[in-house]
Amino acid sequence: MSGRWRSWLDEHPVAAFFMGAYAYTWIVSAPAVFMEPSWTAMILIYVGSFGPPISAAVVTWGRGDDLRAWARQLTEWRVSWYWWAIALGLPVALAVINTGVLVALGGPVDLDQALVSPEIFAIIFLFGLTVSGGLNEEPGWRGFAQARLNDQYGALNASLIIGVVWAGWHLPYFLAPVTPHSDFTLVNQIGWIFGILTLSVVLAWVYNGTGSVLIVIVLHAMANTADVIVPLAPDQIIVDGIIDEYAVGLVVVTHVVIYLLVVAVLVAYYGRETLADGEIPDASHAGGGQR
Repeated sequence: MSGRWRSWLDEHPVAAFFMGAYAYTWIVSAPAVFMEPSWTAMILIYVGSFGPPISAAVVTWGRGDDLRAWARQLTEWRVSWYWWAIALGLPVALAVINTGVLVALGGPVDLDQALVSPEIFAIIFLFGLTVSGGLNEEPGWRGFAQARLNDQYGALNASLIIGVVWAGWHLPYFLAPVTPHSDFTLVNQIGWIFGILTLSVVLAWVYNGTGSVLIVIVLHAMANTADVIVPLAPDQIIVDGIIDEYAVGLVVVTHVVIYLLVVAVLVAYYGRETLADGEIPDASHAGGGQR
């Protein structure tokens, strides 16, 4: 590694991480943009989705930092029981609240339809743990970037910066026909962006409170899974073969507003600088040295 590159890496580890995450994901996933839905296209998307942890590992190694300390965050399961309850239960509780609000507003829900089976719910959750938002993302976004940006920008601002970068990183998903993102309507896309920003704050809160990437992976996976609890009525969302933008918008807005209220409570209680009680993770916690 050249001296100039090493010097830049030492001074700008988070920028290098962001660039590496984008480069790996976009390059590996790019062919899927030009392919019809297929197993090959799906494999490219999900192999490409590991850009954040791969980039975090490469930057950590390239700077001569402690890879073991960074990776150790993935096995940190000894946290207070209530954090596990939050990781597993909060997204489910918010989905139930979302359902209640939609019912009160006359939204596109059907309480008479059967709930998703426990087996399907478990499969979706395990999928989220591994290749749909958990292991393939959180060792990078929270386990590398959040730890290093906490001191520089404060926890809230750091989480929002990561949220913006995180949202942009998903661009190939919106262009590749094999992903559900490619079918999002405009209102769904806008709501998804706000949803990622609010979720980024919630994930930062749990990471800063525990120092555990493992618990954040669980929360992220459950947040992605809990949406299936909301009993949306397909015949009210697609009417005569046309998507009802009002119905979609109502679902999106209620979801975002509920998460915004959670974020407001967290900021009011903990403060924007830490989003936690006591000390919060910094670069050294994630294996970084003092440069």
